[in-house]
Amino acid sequence: MFYALAIALCLAVLFLVLLCATLVCAPAVRLLIKSVQRSSPVTKANLVFVARILPLALACLVTLSLALPAFLKYEPHVTSESMGLRLAGLAVLGAIVLIAIVVRGLRLLRATWDVQSEWLARSKRIFLDGIALPIYRVDNGTSLLAVTGTFRPRIFVSREIAEGLSAEEFRAAVAHELAHVSSFDNLKQLLMKMTRPPRWLKMLHSVEAEWIHASEIAADHKALAGGAPVLELSAALVKVGRLSLPCSTRPAVASHLVPPACASSLEMRVARLSALLEGKEAAPVQKAVKSKFVIAILCALAAYAACINMFLPGVHEVLEFLVR
Repeated sequence: MFYALAIALCLAVLFLVLLCATLVCAPAVRLLIKSVQRSSPVTKANLVFVARILPLALACLVTLSLALPAFLKYEPHVTSESMGLRLAGLAVLGAIVLIAIVVRGLRLLRATWDVQSEWLARSKRIFLDGIALPIYRVDNGTSLLAVTGTFRPRIFVSREIAEGLSAEEFRAAVAHELAHVSSFDNLKQLLMKMTRPPRWLKMLHSVEAEWIHASEIAADHKALAGGAPVLELSAALVKVGRLSLPCSTRPAVASHLVPPACASSLEMRVARLSALLEGKEAAPVQKAVKSKFVIAILCALAAYAACINMFLPGVHEVLEFLVR
């Protein structure tokens, strides 16, 4: 019964925190998007992603860092407490949400694997100097330039695009895809699709399109900061945009140079690159922020270790209310 209660409590807390955080975040996300319009592309993309994934992150954090430790510390291993109807109902709802997320994730990975296997079967690897990431030219008529994979990324380009771009334009386009890889955009995309909220939460549904738009501009920004020529990247965007066909209905996880679902942002991206060419905007500069991120994580872990014992008794009281 001890372990059954522990699992039920974790699922119940996960569901309650996820529900409350989702309802709170729905109106707050729209305000956040408006407030970061003038921020740098990379900052905007990261903030939009964090806001979109925050409900699930909070639910997991509260469940694993507060609820579970409080239960394990204060609940006797030999207990006669039974599982009440309230706890059982919340646990079932939590289990349904968790199973739905896992099943959706597995379907996305399977669809991505199928699409990638189909492309690999009709492709030939090509090599670019200084690019270690595998690049494959797909021998079919579909216009394609995308990177797939979350942990083993591969770049796929159709023969039509490979032959339509100059060598410098193709290298600039590859630099854009490498920027997606360095930002883990496919992993972020997978997490967002796995945790897509119900349709009645329209505010959070629109955030995914906002993130795609922001992540594409951020990838352009990173590619330019890494040395990609502005003129060649702009020309590649225009050429691929003209060639692009409607996307596949299969829900594969991939980052395209010109995403079919966000084609309306192409004009804005080209206009931004034109402003850089004309000197109306400053050239992007590569910034090292990983060290600051690591320091922030270490500080948060230190604060958690120092304060955890102060919160566990109160958390256990809340858990007792759920059990009763």
